[in-house]
Amino acid sequence: MVITILIALCAFILGAALAGLITFLQRRADSRRASSEAAQILAAAKREAENLVTNAEVQSREKLLLREQEQERLFAAKREELSKLESKLEAEEARIEKASEQVQSRLATVADREKKLAQRQEKLEQEAREVESALAVHRAKLEEIAGMSASAAKAELVRQLEADARKDASRIVRRIEENARDSSKSLARMIVLQAVEKTVPYLPREGVISVVKLPNEEMKGRIIGREGRNIRTFERITGVDVIVDDTPEIIMLACHNPARREIAKLTLEKLVEDGRIHPARIEELTQKSRETIEEHLTEQGKEALFHLGVFNMNERLVSLVGRMKLRSAGGRSLLEHSMEVAKMASYLGQCLGIAVEPLKRAGILHKIGFVEESLDDTHPIIVASQLAKQFGESPTVVSAIAHLHPDHPSPLPEAHLLEAAERLALTAPGVHDEGLERYAEHLDSVEKLVMGMKGVDRAYALKAGRELLVMVDAKSVDDEGTIWLAKEIAERLDREVRFTGQIKVQVIRETRAVDYAT
Repeated sequence: MVITILIALCAFILGAALAGLITFLQRRADSRRASSEAAQILAAAKREAENLVTNAEVQSREKLLLREQEQERLFAAKREELSKLESKLEAEEARIEKASEQVQSRLATVADREKKLAQRQEKLEQEAREVESALAVHRAKLEEIAGMSASAAKAELVRQLEADARKDASRIVRRIEENARDSSKSLARMIVLQAVEKTVPYLPREGVISVVKLPNEEMKGRIIGREGRNIRTFERITGVDVIVDDTPEIIMLACHNPARREIAKLTLEKLVEDGRIHPARIEELTQKSRETIEEHLTEQGKEALFHLGVFNMNERLVSLVGRMKLRSAGGRSLLEHSMEVAKMASYLGQCLGIAVEPLKRAGILHKIGFVEESLDDTHPIIVASQLAKQFGESPTVVSAIAHLHPDHPSPLPEAHLLEAAERLALTAPGVHDEGLERYAEHLDSVEKLVMGMKGVDRAYALKAGRELLVMVDAKSVDDEGTIWLAKEIAERLDREVRFTGQIKVQVIRETRAVDYAT
């Protein structure tokens, strides 16, 4: 029994020891496995952290590279702009230096003439003294030889002296008049030269192209539309050519008519700002642009008057001044020409001591008759003077404007200065661009020729006059009539218009049905 108990006790102790050993070994294995897993997790975390750091560095380097490229592009554009400005400044400085040299040369010539005149005057005074002494000797001899009385000799001497004095005086007066005439011509040339030099064109010269900037290249595709639907609708409604080339973020609008080009530019800017570009939206914004263009032109008039320093002008006249921007003559807008005339006239008046305010107002208003719709055949200059008088301008301004017409001469000096400034502005070298003017007149004549035909609603000359887009009234012309109208227009162009190549005549008849559900 005791042995059995001892054996059981030994077995129990041995089992407990074995269980403890197994438990120790199991715990040791778990500990090693946990350490291995922890090491793997730590290694994975380190690798992930390294990947994140590497990606962050790559992204930061890419952003930095893009930023550096953008800055380099901006710097290149700035450098190019500065280079152009520097070239213009150097050319202007060279021109001014050349004009200054000419003025200095003329001043030296005038000084030399004055010096010679002083020498001549001194010589004349010396000759007068010699003549006086000779006359005294002659008088003494005359009294001695002729035995005249003192009174008779004195009378004879006075007669001779008077005759000689008249001859000398006439010669002196003739010389003074010639010198004064030469000096006045030199002074007048200097004043005119300085007036031309000080007059810098305020508005940029425009041809037939307007540029619209886009926010990104994607916008070009949206403006073109699917299969060119949007761009064709835009050209048909506005009557301008849309030029899309490889120039980044830029679209050009070409049209000989400044009003249509301005409306198209405003419409396209609104479409880009709005983002919704489709035919219905294009037509809606074009109509709104036509309605609001008058406000823009009024702002242009106010800006031009502010630049000249002209204030307190009637709103109607301000609107007409702004509308001159959309009319051109000699390849330049009437607004630019009028501003140059106003500047030249005011500077000439300033040099001659004449009030410059009436000259400025007459200069900026003398062409408004060309933009005012007149029902009769009154000359535009007379219309401009009538409008100036109607809207409260002074009689001096009205008379100066009317003086530009040959049938209404004025004795006022302001009128003659305005006429001189007008001639200077028209005859300055490089002012006229007759080719562009003839081109615009040719396209206008083609459009007017077609507009006079029955059933024509609108006519646009596109593609530099190579394409004529004609919109007809759907009520007065049917589908078959459009075919005959296209043939009639083509035949009339062959007979009455001179052109090279061919003109594509495209007649469009559009019918719309509108109803409302309530």
